Amino acid sequence: MPEHLTVPTELLNRASAGNAEAQFALAELYMQSEHEEDIELAEEWALKAAGLGYVEAMYWLGEGYAVYAKDLLEEDPEEANTYFEYALNWLKQAAELQHASATLELASFYRRGYVVEKDVAKSISLVQKAAEMGEVQAMRDLACIYEHGLGIEVDEAKADEWHAKAEAANKE
Repeated sequence: MPEHLTVPTELLNRASAGNAEAQFALAELYMQSEHEEDIELAEEWALKAAGLGYVEAMYWLGEGYAVYAKDLLEEDPEEANTYFEYALNWLKQAAELQHASATLELASFYRRGYVVEKDVAKSISLVQKAAEMGEVQAMRDLACIYEHGLGIEVDEAKADEWHAKAEAANKE
């Protein structure tokens, strides 16, 4: 079995002193471990950072809880919904702070109806917002939505526009 991680003392000190960036760095470090205790510590440190308003930690938690919930969905729908609720909470907070990837992930909740009422129009609106914030995947998704009329009328001009924006953003 692999050894537990070695945590730099300086990083642990900064995290313990309430530095949200250090707390999140510590969470990411612990997440690299294969030990269950370290994974639990990763979540604890990320929760501390998110609680201090660190938007990357909010997104990281939201995305992580969503992935875990999707894995549980078939096996234990009730527990999956609990984790979807956790994910929704953190993704909403990160999206309110203009985190583009969180906004895009939040769109999937409304598209699929995960612990919220299914609302395709709201989902498309969130995808557009994320695209306007520069999220390349959202630009691609929006182009596809317009190209195939997924929940809206087909609009080739808008599809072409968003394909071009995604291509240009990819080259940056």
